[in-house]
Amino acid sequence: MSDLDISYGGQAVIGGVLIQSPKGWSLGVRDKDNDLHRYYESRVPLVRRNKFWSSPFIRGFGALIDSMYVGFKAITLSEKIYSKYEDEEESLISKIITYTVLIAVLLLFIAGPRLLVETIGSSQVATGVVEGIFRGIIVIVYIYLIGRTKDAQELFEYHGAEHMTIASFEDKQSLEFEDVIKYPKEHIRCGTSFLFLIVFISLLTLPFIPNLNLLLTTITRLLHVVLVSMISYEVLKFNFKNSHSLIAKIFAAPGLWTQKITTKEPSADQIEVAILSMANCINNSEGSTRFDKILSKAQEVEIG
Repeated sequence: MSDLDISYGGQAVIGGVLIQSPKGWSLGVRDKDNDLHRYYESRVPLVRRNKFWSSPFIRGFGALIDSMYVGFKAITLSEKIYSKYEDEEESLISKIITYTVLIAVLLLFIAGPRLLVETIGSSQVATGVVEGIFRGIIVIVYIYLIGRTKDAQELFEYHGAEHMTIASFEDKQSLEFEDVIKYPKEHIRCGTSFLFLIVFISLLTLPFIPNLNLLLTTITRLLHVVLVSMISYEVLKFNFKNSHSLIAKIFAAPGLWTQKITTKEPSADQIEVAILSMANCINNSEGSTRFDKILSKAQEVEIG
């Protein structure tokens, strides 16, 4: 946490790291020719804009929207920076196919497990429990298979670098490499923990949703994901504020275990990129100049 009570979060992107604050988001990217680039964009998250979005439970859904919006925008930009804008623009047909596949995968995750257990013909509670277990299995298998690819390995390494850098700054206010390298690659506030809280809480709540037809199953599962995301966000906030309590440790454990898969030990170069992104976000968010030396190593990206 900073002196101005600004909390920071982030994620891995193509060739680098995204860092977010309540005032904007930053990118640090190393392109394919090994040159460093930085980008910052001012943006107030939904949960900071008014009382409605900042209210308990609603803020969980707002945080999910923010994460998806900024994350998609950052990954798209980082890919362009990494390739030095040399790749051809994706065609309309290709975009349609990509989004269609994405929607199909989301529907498979949300409604698919329910359809799989329809053949059981058991009680509402039993089918709900089995559905929740299937969801967890789908997520774990998906992460495991994706993690075996070369590109995902690099992404997971940047993910670890992001966690280590944020932890160092929250603890020591330091972005020195010698300090960052001491911290673990897992972080209690990680998006992976948020994802597995959703799966875990789904397992606890699905037994209360009645067996319905295909259309209503899809609708209720979509609404259920929204509701569970709201609850999961509150649990995640509780975990962070009460990280030493037994309840927090129980709810945090699945996400931390999964980070053993979704984070890898980063190289010194990858930590340097994470430090760059963090320094860029801090300087711009806090109106500071204390990390100007770090920023001088990278070229600023301008859009428009």
